[in-house]
Amino acid sequence: MISHYFKIAIRNLCKYKTQNIISIIGLSVGLLCFCICMYCSRFVDSTNHCFANYERIAELSLYDSKADRYFSGSPVPLSEELRTWSMGEVEAISCVTYPRERPFYVEVSSEKTLPYELETIEADTCYNKVFTPKMVAGHWEMASRSLNSAILSQSIAIKIFGNAESAIGKHMTLMRRLNTSPESTPRTGGIVYTIQAVMEDIPLNNSIDFMQNIDVLTVNDSEGLLQSPKRHNMTGASTYALLSPQTTCAALEKQISKRNYTYTLYNEAYTVTADRMGTQLKKQGASYLALVTGIIGTLILLVGLINFFHFLIGSFFNRTKEYSIMKMAGCNWKQLFSLLFTQSLIVISISSVLVFWGIELLGGHMNFSLPGFAMSFTAEALLIHALQYIIFLIILCTVICLSVSARICKISVQTGIYGSSKRRGKQWGRNFMLGIQFFICWIFVSLTVALYLQSEKTANTLFHTLSQKEKAEILSIPLDYPFMKNEEKLTMIERFKQHAGVKEVLLSDIGYMYGISGNGLTTEKGNDNSWIDINIMAVPSNFFSFMNIPIEQGSRSQTDKEIIVDRAWQEIQKKDVIGMNLYSGNTGYTICGISAPFQADVYNQSNGYAFVPYDSSVYIGHCYIKSHPGQQKEVTQWIEKVCREMLPENITYQTKTFLDDIHVVQAIEYNLKDIILFFAIVSIIITLLGVYSSITLDTERRQKEVAIRKVNGANVPQIILLFARLYIILLLCSAVIAFPLVYTALMLWKQMYTVFFDCGFLFWFYIFLIVTLITAITILFRILRIARTNPAEVIKNE
Repeated sequence: MISHYFKIAIRNLCKYKTQNIISIIGLSVGLLCFCICMYCSRFVDSTNHCFANYERIAELSLYDSKADRYFSGSPVPLSEELRTWSMGEVEAISCVTYPRERPFYVEVSSEKTLPYELETIEADTCYNKVFTPKMVAGHWEMASRSLNSAILSQSIAIKIFGNAESAIGKHMTLMRRLNTSPESTPRTGGIVYTIQAVMEDIPLNNSIDFMQNIDVLTVNDSEGLLQSPKRHNMTGASTYALLSPQTTCAALEKQISKRNYTYTLYNEAYTVTADRMGTQLKKQGASYLALVTGIIGTLILLVGLINFFHFLIGSFFNRTKEYSIMKMAGCNWKQLFSLLFTQSLIVISISSVLVFWGIELLGGHMNFSLPGFAMSFTAEALLIHALQYIIFLIILCTVICLSVSARICKISVQTGIYGSSKRRGKQWGRNFMLGIQFFICWIFVSLTVALYLQSEKTANTLFHTLSQKEKAEILSIPLDYPFMKNEEKLTMIERFKQHAGVKEVLLSDIGYMYGISGNGLTTEKGNDNSWIDINIMAVPSNFFSFMNIPIEQGSRSQTDKEIIVDRAWQEIQKKDVIGMNLYSGNTGYTICGISAPFQADVYNQSNGYAFVPYDSSVYIGHCYIKSHPGQQKEVTQWIEKVCREMLPENITYQTKTFLDDIHVVQAIEYNLKDIILFFAIVSIIITLLGVYSSITLDTERRQKEVAIRKVNGANVPQIILLFARLYIILLLCSAVIAFPLVYTALMLWKQMYTVFFDCGFLFWFYIFLIVTLITAITILFRILRIARTNPAEVIKNE
């Protein structure tokens, strides 16, 4: 009997090959996208679950009742004071500093050291009890008893030393003094840390350093915050308490309140609160990331499921006559259910194989990162998630097949064979599902177009005095390497200039896309009360010609005591500022000129810029190079060659352009647009496949109607309108619902920027026109095919 069910199911699948292929492709692509999106959502939702004691870890924070806000961190002495209490609610209290990148010279072997910048956190000796890190080499006890102990993550140990065991006992030398270092520490660092242990990598979904790799954990750190005298007047750490079993955060807060304990900071007393670890992170927006990815995944899956269920249910009901004849032959509802379920199970199985194949193919290539954010995907976890969703899908199909079986069994044999006058009613469900598909399609297409337009808007606005072509031709070379002396950087730049294709070089203390040289000057010498907000850029003499920034008023600087300000700052002052004196400490400057506005940020309103003289002999952090026409490729190869020769072997270097820097900083637009574009393409393709499937079923079902209309004089345009009218209505109705929702989202998004693209009438009109044309092309072929059929042949076949 089972073989009979499979034979009948395969025969019916082959009968509608095109529609079933559409269903399989749509379901598999939708399910794959859903797995990826829900992986992100579940990854964020499971933040901190990597810690064995997660359920019992409380995060202590300071609460300002006057301002109704929580401090982002807590002072180190808070944990020191609470440890002196005898509280049954707490087993251990640990203080962990904010993660920071630290530059080290790492002893790779007895003969070789290499420079590395490693993401580092500092912790006290109670960290082990609260967070229970698993050691793969070395021992926590040794690290906790030694001064300046370093515990590496397993991935970093393998990257630097080849394996975890080889890292034990090696030394790491700090390259520069930290802001928490004692005064006795030299400016160039020199403090030696000993690697005492290697721990398993802390998963990225932890609230200590959210979505960032933690490379090094330091204990008993003489240079860190925990031992610094500055720790009393700053909130540079987080305090965690390991609660006793059966104790809650509310019980701990009650104990603190019962003792009437407050912490005094900046001469103000603040309440100490206790929340589940990661609660503050979720309030800061991590939960929105999980929500957004979950919604996107659900929308894509919904598009695929609608196609699948639409055709599956439609094909079942189209065979009502066949099932009625089977019922006359003695077929009961169980046998009918088995027949329907076998057919749907075959489609799900083929789709599942495609999903698994896609995960295996993409699993190792989907890791991505944004500034301050990284996400890693594992094929094993994706496969487990996919299996869970497929089981749920099978259960859903079981319910649908039971419902269809029950409904068909309730139909009388005569009605099933000869049909009913109420056949049109079932098309409302199909049309509603098509409308949902178009609705989802409008959302993704609108967001994709918006992201592309905004990315172009920001790219053109940033450093607008340079054209897009010029930005793409300027080479951007970072030189902020802590292991290099300034003299070595100057030597490297001189080697850059030796290539005949180099036209001009611009030096800077910082990359223009990554910050400013300072943020304020005074109008009176030595008077801090005369402070004014103004962005300071230290620039060399060729800055304005290199960046094509015109001097609109006055003249360029002739001496190192003259500066230029941009027009944005002059407009804020509402007066003529030429000849005005400004001071940086005891150094005075005279404004000699006004330049065009300097636009280096699209997220914050500019306070204006002051361009002060730059001395490259003090510090070089960045270098920009212009090439002669047609020589950019040769210059790029030369620079990469020089860098490979002069930089340590572990420093991977790839020459980038000024436009690349803009793309990195504007990651929201440039990275997100590609992701949303992919989903938009998927939703359009699946929707159009659904439309094609629908119009195919419509034209086949209504052949006799079209033939009779043609006999009565209907022409081709009338036949086209007969079928196209439904899709025009669906497009209009779905757009009317989707466009206001997208517009609302765009207006919320617009608040992030100082410049935004024009999302007026033409924006929506062109989106509607493009999708309508694509839909028209999809259905026109099938409609013309039936419109040109011979009525006599159709009636004869009937």
